[in-house]
Formats: sequence, C-alpha cells, structure tokens
Amino acid sequence: MVERVDKSSVRIQRAVGQGVRRWHNGPKAPPRKRQAAGSRPALPGAISVPLDGNVLGSMPRRPRLISPTSVTVASPPIDLPAFKVSLRQALGRLGRWLALIAALLAGNTWDRLLRRDTVERRAARLRRGLERVGGTFVKLGQQVAMRIDLVPWEYCVELAKMLDRMPPFPVEHALATVEATTGKKWDEIFAVFDPHPIGSASIACVFQALLRDGTKVAVKIRRPGIGERFMADFKVMDWISDLVEFLTIVRPGFTRNLRLEFQETLLEELDFRREARFQEIYRRNSQKCGKDFLTAPRVYSEYSGEAMIVQEYVSGMWLWEVIASVEQKDPEGLALMRQLDIDPKLVARRILWAAFWSMDENLFFHADPHPANIVVGPGSTLVFIDFGSCGSFNDEQRAALERVVLALQKRDVSGMARATLKLLEPFPPIDITSLIKEAEAEFVRVLNTFDVKPRFTEWWERTSAKQWLAMIRVARAYNLPMNRHTLRMIRATLLYDTLVLRLDGSADRYEEYAKFMDDRAKFARKRWIKRIEDSSGDYFFLRLEELAETAEELLGRAQHVVSSPVLHFGSVVHKWAFTTSVLARMVVRLIFFTWLFAIGVSISSALRADVPNMMDTLAAVVHNRLYLAGVLVILVLNVRHILFRLRDRDTNT
Repeated sequence: MVERVDKSSVRIQRAVGQGVRRWHNGPKAPPRKRQAAGSRPALPGAISVPLDGNVLGSMPRRPRLISPTSVTVASPPIDLPAFKVSLRQALGRLGRWLALIAALLAGNTWDRLLRRDTVERRAARLRRGLERVGGTFVKLGQQVAMRIDLVPWEYCVELAKMLDRMPPFPVEHALATVEATTGKKWDEIFAVFDPHPIGSASIACVFQALLRDGTKVAVKIRRPGIGERFMADFKVMDWISDLVEFLTIVRPGFTRNLRLEFQETLLEELDFRREARFQEIYRRNSQKCGKDFLTAPRVYSEYSGEAMIVQEYVSGMWLWEVIASVEQKDPEGLALMRQLDIDPKLVARRILWAAFWSMDENLFFHADPHPANIVVGPGSTLVFIDFGSCGSFNDEQRAALERVVLALQKRDVSGMARATLKLLEPFPPIDITSLIKEAEAEFVRVLNTFDVKPRFTEWWERTSAKQWLAMIRVARAYNLPMNRHTLRMIRATLLYDTLVLRLDGSADRYEEYAKFMDDRAKFARKRWIKRIEDSSGDYFFLRLEELAETAEELLGRAQHVVSSPVLHFGSVVHKWAFTTSVLARMVVRLIFFTWLFAIGVSISSALRADVPNMMDTLAAVVHNRLYLAGVLVILVLNVRHILFRLRDRDTNT
C-alpha cells in the first residue's frame, strides 16, 4: 500500500514538473536522458518529493510580518452612548422628584387658598423649582418648553426662560477626560489650558486652551456622571408614567412615545461625537452656499470623542450682548459694535437667511438657536455653535413648508391648511374633511392678525407663533401626534423670529423669504447645470438606466395600490367595538378578582376550623368592604379608559 502511494506521488510530481517547465520554458523541450532515482534536479517553483517513502515533511513558507495577536477588530460604535444606573441611584432621584412635586402642590394649594392662583404663577413656580433642583431637571424643563402640542402655552413661555448655568466641575476631571479621549498626556496636546471654564452648563463645561502650535481652541467636556443621572431620571419618569396611566389619569399608552422621544433627544445631546460631526457638516455646507457671513467653528477631530470636543475658538460678541446693547442702548456695547462693524438690522436679516437655508437647503437645521449659541463676528458675520440639538425634513415636508409661506402671501386659507397638515402625516383614522375645515377656520383668524400694520402691533405679535399655535390647536382637538422634527422646527422658528424682531422691529419674515427664494433659484440652476454636465458622455446611459428603474418602481407601486383593498379593517373599527372589548376584559378581571378573594375567605375560614359552603363564601366576599373597594377601582379604571376613547373624533368611513 505504501509503495503504491509513493509511485502515484511520483507520477503526480512528474506531471506537475512537466507543466511547470512548459509554462516557464515555452514549447516542449526535446526529451532528455532519464536521471537516476533520487537525483532529479529541482524545478523552478516546484518542491522536490522524496522517493524514500517518507510522505510527511517540512515545506517552505513565507514568514509572518505581523503577529496575529497584535491585530484587533474593533466593533462599530453605537449610535447613542450607553449608561448604566443602579436601583439605588434611581430611588435617590425618585426622592428628588417627590420633594419637587410636594413643593409644587403645596405652593399651588396655598395660592388657591389666597385666591391668587393663575396659570402664569403655576408656570413660574415650576420653572423656579426645576432650576433649584438643577441638573437633569433643567434639561427636562427646556425639552418640555418645546412640547407646545401638549403643554399649555403659558408653561412653554415660562420654561423657555430657564437658565442653563451650573457650578463648574473640578479641572482634574477635565484633564482626565482629555487623556482618556486622546490617549496622550494633556500637556502633550496643549501648551496652555485655562483651569477656569468660560462656560458652565448642565451637560458640559467649556474651557479655553492653546494647542502646541499656538492655535487657540475651545474645549467642551461632558460633566462627570451626567449620563447616569439622566438614566436614573428616565427610570423615575417610567415609574411615574406607568402609575399615572394605570390610574387612568391619562390615556393608557399616551406617554410611551413621549418618554422614548425625550430619552433619545437627551442622549443625543450627550453624544459629542455626533455633535462634532453635525457641526463640521454645517461648516462645510455653509462654505459651499456662496455666503461668507455664515459658518461654524472648525472641529479638531483628532482630539475629539464621545465626551469631548476640541474646536476653533471664535471671537466676537454673543448675540445676547448685541440684543442687550440695542434694547438698553448700552454705550459700551454700541461702541464695541461700531468697532466690529456690526449692524443689528443686517444681523437680523442674515439670521433669517440662515434659518431658511438650513431648513430648505441644508441636510439639517440648528434646532436650538438661542442667543447664547450664536456669535456675531466682525462685519456682522454669524457663527453657530452647540449642535447638540438638530432637526431635519424630507423633501415632502420641505415642499409643504414652502407652500405654507406661499399660501400665506396669497391669503389662501385652504392652501395654508392643507400644506400645514402635511407636516402632521401620517394621520390616524379620522374625519379628514372635518379636520381641514377646522384648520381653515383657525387660519382665517391668523390671517386677520397679519393684515395689521407693524406700527399698530408689538414685535411679539408679528412672529409666526400664531400660525403654528393654530396648527397645535387643531392637532390637540383631533389627538394628532406630532413628530419630533416638526416640533423642533416650530421651536427654532419661534426663536429665530424672536431674535430677528428684537434686533429689527421692522423686519418682515415673508419678504425676506421671497428674497431667499431668489438665492434658492440660483442654487437650483447650479445643480441642474451640474446634472447636465454629468449626463454627457457615458453618464447619459447611466441616467437612462436610472430612469427605467424608476419607471418600473412606479409601475409596481401602482399595481400594489390597485390590488390593495380600499378600506382596512383596523381603520373602520367603531367605538362600540372598542367599548365591548374593554367591558369584556373588565368582566374577566372581576371574575378573577372575585375568585382570588373567595380563595382568601375560604383559607381564613379553614384556619378557624369553619368550613362554609360556596354560597356562604360568596356572600362573605360580596359583603367585604375591601372587596367592594377593589371592584370599584376596577370599574373606575375601565370606565375612564372607555371615556378616553369616546372623546375621540369619529372615524371617517
């Protein structure tokens, strides 16, 4: 057997060798004399096979250049930072929540006793309480101020005044974060690091420093433990919301999406890597738009990470300083404005242009443009900072926003209603005709205020607030949810309008939008010219292929629409069906509750050596006050659940 394997190995090697010779030497060479066994010459690229019967043996190989143990595969980073919180931390934060709630209830009760209770006083008390507790509660108040679809307007106005100033953390933590983020000693990166922060907010502190090459930078570092405190507060919010929904104080399931959205929003603000990416994109796109008055600080990505951002240090005046100088006619502020060539009216119009551009042309818009996030530089230039909160729209929503403005200019109430409601899609099963009529009635009242001349109104009466509040009232009346980006757009728009009119009371938002549309037309022309240039040559056939694929997709969608049923069962369920379902579940719960109580009564009787029959047991259960209280609770909770549904608008079938 071994001898047979050896001979076959020799035949294989001989055939391989002949093939190698032909490949190296071209045509087949004339036959040579047979060599003696075991003395065959080595062939180029071939390995000699011993003919002594030993098949196992070492073979040559290329040495490894890099050790496999030195190569690691890093997993991709998650979208949002992850923080862990213990039950003890959550219970500690629950105590802070309960103390705040007790203080608010006591203050409101005292005001009622003194007959001075108003919505404004309750809102101001809530703001002061949140600021006093600080930390996460400040961010909570700021986020609640955006929910004008759910919270009364007076609360939104008051909570928008919340101050985001906190005591700074020790500089040792800042330096430790620098070293953990960069993997280097802090003094290897910075020539000078100022230990006193120039800004101290609830999420981060901002320090100024000099890089080794002499570049002045701003270093934004996340507060220690802020993520864990956020997660502890999220857990407390879940506990309180579940209790409130269980007691049917609000509709069951009503707060779930709100809580998830709030958590996602705050976790986004904690992810500095995401913020740096948005800031750099905004800077690059603003440089491409052809306007030299709009930008954002450059980010030094090699020194930035999840908990730290190193960015260009910008000089100028804070926008709040410009506003204060204009409104208070401060001589020092006005002198500095003249020195930096800052024109408040020009700044106002450029802020509007930046708002239009970011919402209509850019990938996203700055959703928190308050005066502390805008720096006004020499020549009335604008530098936006702090991109922790951003929003974006798809093409349909952007087109809807444009139609809203055009319809307002034409005094087209129906067009305003339909374009505005486009921002609320998708709709639940509701009466669309009734919804549009109510929206039109709201916008008629809005148009009446826009016809008043500026000299007869205050600046806050000429903002777009009434327009968006009309949409909010319609959404509330029909229980329509609003997506996060629409809410961010409304809040950002109100902030932009406020800043502009405080700088220049004669500014007209819609006239400025018409001027912006001229610039937008130029942007569109440049894009089409580029498309035509790209379509020349072989790209023309690529465009044809894309057009054919689009046509096939449209045909497929049309076939799907034709073959789909006109009505879905889920959209035509009436209130009586919902009521019947809830009542059936209530009966099951009552039977189960009665059965459990009967078992308890039977066990109690057995312990007393008394064995009653079934009728006596049921009689004892029915006459038990604790049982009757439990039945009452079950009835109240289920009836309230039904009433929530009965208040909804009828489905349009």
